[in-house]
Amino acid sequence: MGEKLRVTLIANAGLLLEYQGITLMLDGIYGKEGHPFSNLRPEVWQRMLAGEQPFQKIDYLLFSHAHPDHFSPEMTMEFLRHRTVKGIFLPQTGAVTDSGLTAYLRERRIPCVPLSAQTDHAVYRVEPGLTIRAFTTKHLDKKFQGVRHFCYLLSFGEKNVLFTADVDYTTEDFDAIRAIPLRAVFVNPLFFGVLRRGKFFHGHLNTQSICIYHVPFSEDDSLRMRPVLAHELVEWPPEKQETFVLCDAFQHIDL
Repeated sequence: MGEKLRVTLIANAGLLLEYQGITLMLDGIYGKEGHPFSNLRPEVWQRMLAGEQPFQKIDYLLFSHAHPDHFSPEMTMEFLRHRTVKGIFLPQTGAVTDSGLTAYLRERRIPCVPLSAQTDHAVYRVEPGLTIRAFTTKHLDKKFQGVRHFCYLLSFGEKNVLFTADVDYTTEDFDAIRAIPLRAVFVNPLFFGVLRRGKFFHGHLNTQSICIYHVPFSEDDSLRMRPVLAHELVEWPPEKQETFVLCDAFQHIDL
């Protein structure tokens, strides 16, 4: 179905998305403090800043929420001092404003969509073959219920791909996009385990494929997510959707 979409894992939930010469980076700029997940390695960060492979061209930056394993406003400013982008989508929060990033984007006239309740489900056609749609969801775990969190539905030509980040799958049913056929949905291992067991998630994902991301690298897996995920994959019924796992640096799939 048309040109392929290449998805490359950077680290954790950080992804590069390449389609028809356009590249997006989702949740790919974040620091090492405040989380138990794999960090953005220093040499990878330097490659980002220098525009070295595979970061030669970054057109759009997208962030799902302002947790430290997904987004660093300060590092994003540093990135933008070195690199030019066509636009940025990010949650509108006090922390982002206080960091100085909001003012920096305004001063540099970098096109920005501050995501909020007012932008919920709005469709942004940023390129002839690419639309971006973000919608508000709760973050998993009651202690994070106050975190402003967004899922992204990106349309690459006829390929619709959903990125769920840390969505609270116990309350979100994705009913607003039920009628949209998905080429793939990206879920974290906890969400995948719930899909396998058929409990807690009461919605429907009309998808061809399930892609699992937000997995620590082997050397960082203090949470033991990798062996649990391996077990979940063995138990995944063969009649279910095809699955892909992105869990190693610069691993990629074509959709």
